[in-house]
Amino acid sequence: MKKIGHYLFYLIEIAIVFALYTTLQEFYFYPDIFGFGSAEAFILALSTVLVFWFSFWLYKGQLDDDNDWGFSQDFHWDWRKLATAVGGFFLMQLLYILLMNLIGGGVSVNQQNLDDLQQTAGPTYNIMVVLVAPVMEEIIFRGMFFNLLFNHAGKVAKWAGILVSGFFFAFAHNPFWSPYLLVYWMMGSVLAWVYMTTKDLRYSMATHIMWNMLSILV
Repeated sequence: MKKIGHYLFYLIEIAIVFALYTTLQEFYFYPDIFGFGSAEAFILALSTVLVFWFSFWLYKGQLDDDNDWGFSQDFHWDWRKLATAVGGFFLMQLLYILLMNLIGGGVSVNQQNLDDLQQTAGPTYNIMVVLVAPVMEEIIFRGMFFNLLFNHAGKVAKWAGILVSGFFFAFAHNPFWSPYLLVYWMMGSVLAWVYMTTKDLRYSMATHIMWNMLSILV
């Protein structure tokens, strides 16, 4: 019964954070609809900081409850972990090229939707894609996901968690049984590998930010 309560409580927390993230997306992608006017920058900044803080507070609360992996215990930046984050970025690039060649190129529905949004959303689009999305998605798909389903350390749990986390990330971005699901699955799995290797969300966030920034620049 206690275990069922644990899963239910964590699922509710994930649902809350996901809803907050979705709301932020609406703010950033369609700012004109909300009529923020001259207060737009302030409202976006304040809402983002509050959602970041609240989401990370829930994540840390889960770790305080059960942290068999030893996640997020060192608050000092480590050059070896930074190297892992950068290495994860280049690994994603390599695997992306291989997979896209394998499936014959093209653009996923998700990417096409984002490209269309970029034309209409204005500068707030870039902030969402480069900063807000990586932070929120790492908290949800890596941090809270492992706390929910793979919270006990072990080799099998590590690699199963990496693959399952990658799949949930892929399906959230491409909820269609298409070849592009494999591409997003790869991305999510590499990000999960960075998280599990460094035991710190900041580094998978860094990899995610680098990847999304590249998509904006090219």
